[in-house]
Amino acid sequence: MKNKLKGSILIVASIVLILLGLYLITSQYQEYSILVFVLSFVSFIVGLNYALKSSNPEKQYESTVKQIINTFDSVLVKSNTTPEFKDRSIIMVESMDDLIDAQLEIRKPICYLKQTESCSFALLDDKEAYVYIEKLNDSVKSPVEIEINNLKNKNKSKDEMDSEMLRDIEKTTIIKLSNKKSYRVSPVRKEKKREIEILDF
Repeated sequence: MKNKLKGSILIVASIVLILLGLYLITSQYQEYSILVFVLSFVSFIVGLNYALKSSNPEKQYESTVKQIINTFDSVLVKSNTTPEFKDRSIIMVESMDDLIDAQLEIRKPICYLKQTESCSFALLDDKEAYVYIEKLNDSVKSPVEIEINNLKNKNKSKDEMDSEMLRDIEKTTIIKLSNKKSYRVSPVRKEKKREIEILDF
């Protein structure tokens, strides 16, 4: 979308420059008209290039990823495997700039995993993982996204198991949950409490 807008602006600017050049030919500033026509031609070619890139999603994706890698090369490390997210809080960031801001605070390299239709960038700290994913389109699922979803599903199922275990307790019991901590749990008996209250009156 950004490339399309840039392309449109540059093409409109080239048309304005052509009109200005035509005006300069008829005025006393004829020598400047050549410079204006050259600027107009360059503006048109660059604008056309941006417009063509935006019309082809594959080229736009490749261009964006290449620009990110070239711009932030000093803090990036190429990876061939999906990063390890286990036991880390995963924070999805909205832009590469946000990930770079986090990197400036943490001072660790950003790993990236480039695929044909997606490129995932992950900044791993001891307890957190900051992730940004550039994709060809929204329907693409990157390996990193799949890994994150699998971890969420595992954690969700553990929480559900824990709640089921707690729901079925009949008497005071010591239980060990999936987080490997032990708890002493006593059930609350509301019905019996009501009966006792009625007897006391």
